[in-house]
Amino acid sequence: MPNAAHAGTALFLKRWLRRPLSVGAVMPSGRWLTQAMARYTTAALAGQAGYVLELGAGTGEVTRALLAAGIPVDRLALVERDPELVAFLRRHIPGPKIIEGDAARLPQLLAANGIAQVAVVVSSLPLLSLPAEVVRGIVEGAFQLLPPGGVLVQFTYGPSPPVPKILRAEFGLVGTRSRRIWRNVPPAVVWTFTRPSKCD
Repeated sequence: MPNAAHAGTALFLKRWLRRPLSVGAVMPSGRWLTQAMARYTTAALAGQAGYVLELGAGTGEVTRALLAAGIPVDRLALVERDPELVAFLRRHIPGPKIIEGDAARLPQLLAANGIAQVAVVVSSLPLLSLPAEVVRGIVEGAFQLLPPGGVLVQFTYGPSPPVPKILRAEFGLVGTRSRRIWRNVPPAVVWTFTRPSKCD
């Protein structure tokens, strides 16, 4: 695994140098952040049927944490747009369903790949640096797929919620944040967003 980890870091840095706004960080997520993401994801998964859908899987740091937390490999689907990162994931993390495509088109992308039911969405996408229409597509698509009360787990490095206020209001989302994870480089916060069912 060390070789894969070193190769992943080198590839991540190369992708960041080419497209810093779409990657969002100069280094892959550290273990304290990925473990926090996994904890929130497994908590949200309790009692839900369907896939855990990971957006922006990158070099698989969060993916490995999800697997280590006990999420079955056959319940994990990864969405990654970058072909080079997709090839890396397929080479180093066999087992999950890996989908190459744009997370702003989630319902169509998942339908084309035979995924009908999603339990939790976990995202490493840099929502604060993406264009507003792309963020809208990602958030709207995620909550079209999630069941009532379903959870979007999303981390951010910024001080503001990664889902803008206008979208939280439009989709009726409630956001909850973790404490800042200072050991990550850079320090990060994990947010969970849910759309409570009308009977709650």
